[in-house]
Amino acid sequence: MGAFYCSVCNQTFFAGKSHIFGKKHQDKLKIVLTKFLDKVKEARRVLKAPAVEKYDPTEHEQNFWCYCCGAEVRKHVTNGNLTVLCGGLLEHMASLEHRKQTDRFWWENKADSKLKEKFLFSEEETDR
Repeated sequence: MGAFYCSVCNQTFFAGKSHIFGKKHQDKLKIVLTKFLDKVKEARRVLKAPAVEKYDPTEHEQNFWCYCCGAEVRKHVTNGNLTVLCGGLLEHMASLEHRKQTDRFWWENKADSKLKEKFLFSEEETDR
């Protein structure tokens, strides 16, 4: 069996995918999901009271790492004059691609399936 790379633990294992059932992997997975859930909770707070601010390049050019997709995404949406806070985060979390990648991430890492819906937004939520 070839090497298996675990993106959660950021290590290569030669024991195969049985690594994902281990205590060390599951502990690191909980830490990653807790950190990511903090970002999602911030986006949900913004969703309840959307905010548009004057563009500030030092503050509104932030990116965030989506653990499920393994990609860096813009946190805010801006046109150069105004910025919608957490707009990019919300758009990304509601995308079909994020939903597919989240399913894949949960399957590959054997994460708790009860938590998965917390990391997804519906299009109706973001349209508000």
